[in-house]
Amino acid sequence: MKHSAFLINVARGKLVQEKPLHEALTTGRLKGYAADVWFRYDFGRTYPRGDVPRLQIQKLPNVIGSIDQAANADDVLERYIHWGAENLAE
Repeated sequence: MKHSAFLINVARGKLVQEKPLHEALTTGRLKGYAADVWFRYDFGRTYPRGDVPRLQIQKLPNVIGSIDQAANADDVLERYIHWGAENLAE
């Protein structure tokens, strides 16, 4: 992979391993990372969501992230309702 490459993940947080990603970003093997999804950990009751990266990747200057909002596009809710109604009708 070229050192000028950017990795973009809008699929699932678990598709990317956090430690190798952090290493690639901090050593310059990867120019940047953008994500709409994050890593999931089970912290139990103290922090039930547990989606903050352990290595603080979101704080690196070559990382851009959002909070898992890809499903909030304008027409997604309308399509979900339509599909749900179709499934109930069957």
